[in-house]
Amino acid sequence: MSDEVLVGEWLQIANDDLDAAQYLFERQYRKPLEIICYHCQQSAEKSLKAYLCGNGMEIPRTHELELLCRLCENINPAFSDFYDACENLEVYATQTRYPNRIELEEHNAKQALVQAESIYNFVIQLLSKR
Repeated sequence: MSDEVLVGEWLQIANDDLDAAQYLFERQYRKPLEIICYHCQQSAEKSLKAYLCGNGMEIPRTHELELLCRLCENINPAFSDFYDACENLEVYATQTRYPNRIELEEHNAKQALVQAESIYNFVIQLLSKR
């Protein structure tokens, strides 16, 4: 599989996660905040991995967004703007999927959506300029 095809797959899955999170957030009744935040983390993770792949880098098997962001920053220093977002989103990879999970409120999910979407859009913008 070519890198171009693989980048497209990473981005499609990232977009699917973002779409799922947005759909669940827009529901009129009980919002599944943990699932929304998890999908936001997944979207950001896959976006960053798409960027690495698109730049010929080996993609580490990790959910650590801060690590992925640092690797992306080695290619483009502008990724340093996303450290706070990555730190915020990273906890949603595991702490929302098991008992004794973190307490979330609607504003947490809204923030996660904004952060995941900004990372996704930034990656799309950079990859489209290649």
